[in-house]
Amino acid sequence: MASIEYIAGFIDGEGHVSIARIPRRNRSHEYCVRLSITNTNRQILEEIRKSWGGHLATVSVRKPGWKRSYVLVWTNAAAGRLLAEVAPYLRVKSRQAVALRSFLDHIHGCRRRRNKRGQLLPLSPRDMEIREVFYSRLRSLNRRGPGAAIHSDAEGGDKSIYRLPGLGYLAGFVDAEGSLMIAKSTDRRYRRPHYRARISIGNTDRAVLEDLRRTYGGILANQPSREVGWKDAYQLVWTNGMIDWILPRLSLHLRIKRRQAQVLMDFVRHVRGTRQGRQGKNGRFFAPLPAEIIAQREAFRGLMRQLNAKGTSPSARART
Repeated sequence: MASIEYIAGFIDGEGHVSIARIPRRNRSHEYCVRLSITNTNRQILEEIRKSWGGHLATVSVRKPGWKRSYVLVWTNAAAGRLLAEVAPYLRVKSRQAVALRSFLDHIHGCRRRRNKRGQLLPLSPRDMEIREVFYSRLRSLNRRGPGAAIHSDAEGGDKSIYRLPGLGYLAGFVDAEGSLMIAKSTDRRYRRPHYRARISIGNTDRAVLEDLRRTYGGILANQPSREVGWKDAYQLVWTNGMIDWILPRLSLHLRIKRRQAQVLMDFVRHVRGTRQGRQGKNGRFFAPLPAEIIAQREAFRGLMRQLNAKGTSPSARART
């Protein structure tokens, strides 16, 4: 069963915490608390649903050939129950969680009247005004542009329950928004291929990645936005010797990317077990790798690329 800390990391990486404004014919709008997470791995969403409920649905594919995506959605009371448990562990979406819980408190303290047919009567102008404030607040927190709110140590929440990020949280974040890969580069002078293990997670919230870096190491790098008006992003990267400590511990908590972690660990063991000679004056340079070693490393890289592919495999497309 996925831990609540893992689910928090998953929500921070690939979740959406919001208030939906639903128009009603000849009536005032209704406002609905909505918490959702989206992923191509239906199994992990089913696992979370079994423990925490929610409605699982299929999402339309954005590009032909990509894997099918699924969304797990909680609304109103169900969303409130999950938020009550997950809020102490959230970082990227901690302020959204605080705002939603305040909104739920307002709803619980606001008695709605019904007509003779049991239908809810329209909200009063005052209630509409209050709910519109909450709705606008969540829209502001969820904005992609540079004016959006920035995380600051669970600002707006209870400082006494703020925790250092655990491995469960990190695993949820990596499963949702991270990448495990084998990077390949080519020596400019001798045109020799080089391979290295790499783990990275990206987000627009620098403070959260700083939290993770202070706890688990890594290198934090800027990643300028791809769209005009969007916030800049940041990447936290582990590579080379930095992976030795984090990868075996992280792999125990991963669920979606567990196979990638195993391939990466096998690759690291292969690299550590390969003796590479030296050449040049005083052995200044590494000698070229034998062709069979390059072939083995290319095979590791090919397997990792297959596991990370966004599209379905040719055999899978043939079955469908």
